[in-house]
Amino acid sequence: TIWYELHAREWPYKSQPAEVIIWQIGTGMKPNLAQTGMGKEILDILLMCWAYKPEERPSFSKLVDLLEKLPKRNRRLSHPGHFWKSAEYVK
Repeated sequence: TIWYELHAREWPYKSQPAEVIIWQIGTGMKPNLAQTGMGKEILDILLMCWAYKPEERPSFSKLVDLLEKLPKRNRRLSHPGHFWKSAEYVK
């Protein structure tokens, strides 16, 4: 959900009563992602994380692998990858 919020810059189930949101999530319904403007790679990760069955969701290590494979655009120096590399050079 946070992944969605960061990219869409809005709540995934905005302007709906709590009861409707609970029902939609409980039945496996997902918000319409067509209008979010997210790239295919990001949508694929989001849909995997939102899989209805828990066993179909990626593990944290798989999620890290998927995130590392995303295009490396606009990463800032504060990205954790820079800290890992700098720690290697200190040794």
